[in-house]
Amino acid sequence: MIRAIRIMALAAAVVVLFSGYASAMPSGEYRVREVIDGDTVILSNGETVRYIGVDTPEVNEFHWLEARVRNMSLVLGRLVRVDVCGVEKRDKYGRVLAWVYSPEGDFVSETLIREGLGRALAIPPCGVRTAKRLAAVEAEAKSEKRGIWGSAAKSQALSITPFEAWMHVGEMVRMTGEVSDAVRFGDTWFLEFWPDDVKAVVMPRAFFEFERRGISLHSFKGRTVTVTGILHEGRSGLEILIDSPSRIEATSIN
Repeated sequence: MIRAIRIMALAAAVVVLFSGYASAMPSGEYRVREVIDGDTVILSNGETVRYIGVDTPEVNEFHWLEARVRNMSLVLGRLVRVDVCGVEKRDKYGRVLAWVYSPEGDFVSETLIREGLGRALAIPPCGVRTAKRLAAVEAEAKSEKRGIWGSAAKSQALSITPFEAWMHVGEMVRMTGEVSDAVRFGDTWFLEFWPDDVKAVVMPRAFFEFERRGISLHSFKGRTVTVTGILHEGRSGLEILIDSPSRIEATSIN
C-alpha cells in the first residue's frame, strides 16, 4: 500500500513538472536577468527566451561579442515587453519563443539585424509574421556593409578552395568552389563540392528561409559559389553548416 502511494505521488510530481515545463508563459512585461548571447536572454522568472526572427553569430564567429554586448545594452536589467508566440510557444530546447521589445519600444530583433549583428531568420509558423520586414532591414544592412556584412569581417575569414579544406578544420573560412550536386536527406540538404569530399550542410531552419525567398537549392548544382562558416569534421567528410541563405554567395540564382 505504501509503495503504491509512493508511486502515485511520484507520477503526480512528474506530471506537474512536465506540465510546468510545457505550459505557456504569458506575454507581458518582464525584467531581463541575464543575456546569453545576441538572441537569447534569461528573465527574472527563470525562463529562457529565444528571440523570433533573428539569428546572431555563435561563439567564435565574427561579431559574436558585439551582438551580445549590444543586446545587453538594449535589455539587460530592464523591463521589456515579451510577446510570446501563440502557435509555437517553445522550441525543442524548452526556450520560450517570443518577440522582445526594449523599454523604448524598439523591436530588438530588428535593431540587431539593422546594425549588422544578426541575420533575418523566418522559421514557421511564427517567424514568417515579421519575415518581410526583417528581410528588408537585412538587405539594408548588407548594402551598407554593416557588421557581419562588412569587408573587415570577410577579410578575417580565410579564403580557400575545397582542395585546401583539410588544412583548415576548425577555422572560419570563405570557401569558393563548384557545387557538384544538391541532395536532400530528410529535412537536411547537402551541397556537395567537386572534387574533394566537402559539403555545405543546409540546416532545416535555413531551408525554410530559402523556400520563403524562392531560392531552389537545386539551382546551385553546377555553379561556383562561396560559402562562409566554420569547417568541421562530419560523418562523411568536412562540413560547413549553413544556417541562413546569406552564408551562400553566388553570381545569380535560377
